[in-house]
Amino acid sequence: MPANQTAPVKRTTVVVADLTRSLAFYRDLLGMDVFFEGDIGNPGASGVTAVDCEDLRMVVLSVAGSELGMVGLMEIHGVKPPLAATQWDKRLKTGEAILVIPTENMQSLHEKMVAAGVCVVTPPTRIVVPGRPEIHEMMVRDPDGQLIELLDPGWFDMRPPLPS
Repeated sequence: MPANQTAPVKRTTVVVADLTRSLAFYRDLLGMDVFFEGDIGNPGASGVTAVDCEDLRMVVLSVAGSELGMVGLMEIHGVKPPLAATQWDKRLKTGEAILVIPTENMQSLHEKMVAAGVCVVTPPTRIVVPGRPEIHEMMVRDPDGQLIELLDPGWFDMRPPLPS
């Protein structure tokens, strides 16, 4: 690898308020597997988060054992002063990151997310870009407001087109 370039993204970590609630979304709803789970004490926890805290719990999730594109969930304990909760709505904001996750189960995931009360920002939507195959995307927010875009490039191969 040349000195001025980086490697593919290995992991994106989301700071979460409630690890159990976030695991219910990423592991139970999206079907990701726990790759690593552990506690990090100090001075490491405060050093890596740049906040005064007691410790943190980290869970890293992957799909099919892949070590690229993993999602980390970080719950920080005993933060002084407490972390402010981010205010979220359906409207996107400048500078906001979106985790893009491929799926082959768009319709099923949409139904499960609606039933689970997940904030669906955009329902399954057909995207047509000239010169590219049609894709289907849906955007949701995780329990802490992180934007997740689910992408299914094969959805229209198996189902009739959605009305425009």
